[in-house]
Amino acid sequence: MEFEFFDFIYNRQLIWYKRFVLKEKQPWTQDSVLQKYKIINVYRELDKGTIYIINKLQGVKDRKTLLLNIVFYRFFNKFNLYEILGIFPFKNFDKELADKLRKKFKRLKSKGKPIFNDAYLIAGKKREEKYISVLNSLSWLWKNIDTLILRIDKAKTPEESFDIIKETPLVGSFLAYEIWTDLTYFNFFRKDWNDNDFLNIGPGAKWGLEIIYGKLGNKELHEKLTHLHTIQGKFLSKKKNPSWKEVSYKKAFVKGPFLSLGNVENALCEFRKYYNLSKGKGKKRYF
Repeated sequence: MEFEFFDFIYNRQLIWYKRFVLKEKQPWTQDSVLQKYKIINVYRELDKGTIYIINKLQGVKDRKTLLLNIVFYRFFNKFNLYEILGIFPFKNFDKELADKLRKKFKRLKSKGKPIFNDAYLIAGKKREEKYISVLNSLSWLWKNIDTLILRIDKAKTPEESFDIIKETPLVGSFLAYEIWTDLTYFNFFRKDWNDNDFLNIGPGAKWGLEIIYGKLGNKELHEKLTHLHTIQGKFLSKKKNPSWKEVSYKKAFVKGPFLSLGNVENALCEFRKYYNLSKGKGKKRYF
């Protein structure tokens, strides 16, 4: 199944290459699953939502502004979030802003418009609107942001900095890893960590690994994912006309030509979707 996994990576990236680099018209693939269903890019940096927040915070140097806005955005994970709310990235999170956002979210909800992206779940407090729980969490973050950044700077390992981010109310492991990875794109970490330095395996990637290797324990999950990252060149270098070097994303934050550790994790999640759809199973989101 390793071959099938890397074949999937190549074919999915080839769609991006034909569509956005060569500017070809459909069909960009003969793979019936990739033609019909929505499977996101194997590079996280090419995800529409990731591109959005990178562009929105482009040029921002203040680290408190970066941390605050990335956490805010990833809570909702909504494309065009700032435009929907009619705001710009903010430099603080005072009571006035919290009240303003509370009214805007209430208005959106009353109109039946979705507030959160359903890509992953945020659990609010019982008997409280979820967006209010999130705004309260952001207020906590702003109150403690100086201390958190100081502790992150003193962290000796990426895992330690990840655990500090996870102290933010409502931020679990999956969301903390999304935030942590976003921060690497802005050179936030004093020790220049990137998504080749740390790995948090989400449930989708876990299921993807178990499609390839069968049932795995926690230690084996990390070993197998690291193994896939290590051997990818052996498989992808064999791809010709066009080669992997040609179709790979040249502006990836971890310079290629191959996928970073974090992007292998991302690709495993999408491979699980692809595999299930090829077997007639799973949630069908049409392209």
